[in-house]
Amino acid sequence: MKSCPNCKINIGGTFEECPLCQGRLLGDATIDYFPKSANVKQRPLWQNIIIFIMLSAVVVTLSLDFLFLDGPHIHFGLIVTIWVLILFFINRRFMNNHRIISRMITLCMMAASVGAILTEYVAGYKGVTTHYVIPGFISAALIANFILSFIDRTDSYNATFYILWTILLGVIPCIVIIISKNHTSIGWEICFFTSVLVFVGLIVFKGRDVLAEIHKRLHF
Repeated sequence: MKSCPNCKINIGGTFEECPLCQGRLLGDATIDYFPKSANVKQRPLWQNIIIFIMLSAVVVTLSLDFLFLDGPHIHFGLIVTIWVLILFFINRRFMNNHRIISRMITLCMMAASVGAILTEYVAGYKGVTTHYVIPGFISAALIANFILSFIDRTDSYNATFYILWTILLGVIPCIVIIISKNHTSIGWEICFFTSVLVFVGLIVFKGRDVLAEIHKRLHF
């Protein structure tokens, strides 16, 4: 039977990672307690229709963009392609982890941030995304996960971890900007203060959960 050296528990079956801390398991695998299902779920018709429409939009916009339009212009076909890929990614992650809402909020925030950066790069970079949109996404994800940690008790520990992760995303860029002596935008200033306030709220209301989460994730 396999065991986790971090959590000090024994785990039967053929798991490679600990279901609690995701650390590497030691020992020999045993027979799975439950048989693996061989049934492959088919996508419902409405999902296939949506996928077809999205892929059709990519083909049409790319064709118009690169085959029919001449001269300098914004490549809207690339923008449509970027966001279709983002939506595919979010949908894929949602289907696999739809029960962990805090993870979905964080992944959507990160995916939308990447999509916004690429969109502005294609349309012509003016700094709107990096100065305002991304810090706005981070602040919204922080507030949503903070509220979720009180509402959904089954997702409390996951929400705590993703709040801490998002706080790092909100604080580190501000520290880098301050150290480099560049002017911080109002978007990052709001994001910084939101991150600090949420962290203080975590310490006050969920101090033990924060320590337990850090201990579980970092193994000390």
